Amino acid sequence: MRLFKIFFKSFLSLFAVMRMSGMQPANPLSLVIFSVFFYVFLQLDEDRFEERITIPDSVLSCILGVLFSVFTLAVRYPEILTGFSSPLFGLIILALTAFGLFTIYYHLTAWLLQASELVHLTGAAYQRPWLPYAAAVLCLLGWTPYFLHAYPGVMTPDSINQYAQVIGAYELSNHHSVIHTLLLGMFYNIGLFFTGDIYFGLALYTLAQMLFMALVAGYVVKTLQKADVIFPVIAIVIGFYALMPYHGAYAVTLWKDIPFAGSMTLFAAALMRFLLRPRSGLLHSDPQKLAVSEYFTLILPYVFSGVMISLLRTNGWYVFLVTLPFILFIYRRNWKTMIPVHLVILLLVLFVKYPCMNIYEIKQADFVESLSIPLQQIARVVAKGEALTPKELEFMGSIMDLEQVPSQYQPDVSDNIKNLVRQGNPDYLEAHKTAFFQTWLSIGLAHTKSYFDAYVAQTKGYWYPDVSYTVGLDEGIYPNEFGLTWQPILRGNIVIKIKEILFKLHELFPLYGALWSMGLIFWVILTGAAVCLRTGDTEKALIYLPCIALVLTLCIAAPVAAEFRYAYALFYGLPIFLVAPFVHAEP
Repeated sequence: MRLFKIFFKSFLSLFAVMRMSGMQPANPLSLVIFSVFFYVFLQLDEDRFEERITIPDSVLSCILGVLFSVFTLAVRYPEILTGFSSPLFGLIILALTAFGLFTIYYHLTAWLLQASELVHLTGAAYQRPWLPYAAAVLCLLGWTPYFLHAYPGVMTPDSINQYAQVIGAYELSNHHSVIHTLLLGMFYNIGLFFTGDIYFGLALYTLAQMLFMALVAGYVVKTLQKADVIFPVIAIVIGFYALMPYHGAYAVTLWKDIPFAGSMTLFAAALMRFLLRPRSGLLHSDPQKLAVSEYFTLILPYVFSGVMISLLRTNGWYVFLVTLPFILFIYRRNWKTMIPVHLVILLLVLFVKYPCMNIYEIKQADFVESLSIPLQQIARVVAKGEALTPKELEFMGSIMDLEQVPSQYQPDVSDNIKNLVRQGNPDYLEAHKTAFFQTWLSIGLAHTKSYFDAYVAQTKGYWYPDVSYTVGLDEGIYPNEFGLTWQPILRGNIVIKIKEILFKLHELFPLYGALWSMGLIFWVILTGAAVCLRTGDTEKALIYLPCIALVLTLCIAAPVAAEFRYAYALFYGLPIFLVAPFVHAEP
């Protein structure tokens, strides 16, 4: 019976791998893969692995196993069902694949949860006070070639739109975060005032952004020192920030998403510092009072990052609001500190979002911008030529030209469909929001599969690892009507070729390539939170919540299926997320 159970697990696992990869049953590699699975499950059984799985481990592994299996099946089910015309037979194949995937993910997750007990990253940290500053300097040195090549900075259409607002060519709009536009304008005008050179003005903002991101990296390093993390880990973290190509490319790109990622990382690091304070957890009724220095090293960065998260991106405000109740609950015994701190953040954000925006009549993002996923779902139904009722046709035809939908629909980008609505009758849509959602629902009930496929196509890059997309390949200043042109200081074919190689290596080397996958890093974050929860360390798990909430907001309203910059905060805060389960709060 024991060997039959191992055989059955191995067979299901092999079946899932074969359906996922398209491998034929007669492929000799199937015997190799089956043997590997059989050996692994046999070793786990001999090690009494399942007997050592605790209830928390089992519950968390089941949750993650189901989640990872659902994510995988949602994206890969068309390939899994290739060649099967019978719905019943297809359902059986899908069920067997699901069981196989769950078997793999469950055992892998349970093993990782147990193995986490053997990982020790703290003890005898290198406590030199100059190390965080050295880390920031090394980051700036590592990013300097990108700055010299991109001078005055990478400017895509979004950046150019903000530049147009800075010089008064366009009216101010919060579509691209007016706070970021004002920051860009402040440094631009300072540089222009002293030199009269518009490119130096833009470069001054780029340098300020580089400095901010480098200081955040230094803050992370200092936080790891406070957590007593061993020096080899800190050295790897410094190398990760200074040498990873996407950090260099993004540090010199004029997008709000870059300081947003820095602010999210600063927020996560500050949450870790709250955890590291003596008597800060749930079990302590006498939390330690803040030292004077902590108002500058902890409270100020925390307030600053909370405000910037809420103002730099619209979904950042929702991330903060979702996270806030959990923070206040977990640190409820520290209410004398936490309530005033969060009141300050809320008051500052609300003051900017409402009185300031209203007084200066700052234009907000239109309603259409929030409808990326519903519009894409409807567009897929229309593009595939599926039938709509006369009432549905009449309503949708009143807000956009349906005849253009088949040629404009892109499964992974919503801009074309949103622009069709903007060119059609957005005012009618704005005035009939309830009717729109009723129409969206009625179409969805009749075309569930198309809605599901449209949703997966629009969001999969953020929650499934095996999705292809480009990162950091934007060059110079895009064509524009303002006469701005790329002014590279470091130029030449050799430079271009080196950059091409740097941004292609992740497609060749599997383990290195994992550091470029949004979906995989999201899985790592979920697993890290599970490692914390298995031991009841809710304070540690809290560190992951803002980034989990960020991904959830992208799953609700992502305009692009796999835009790295939208999830860049997951990568910039990665050292914190990897180390958090293994740090220990002071008693």
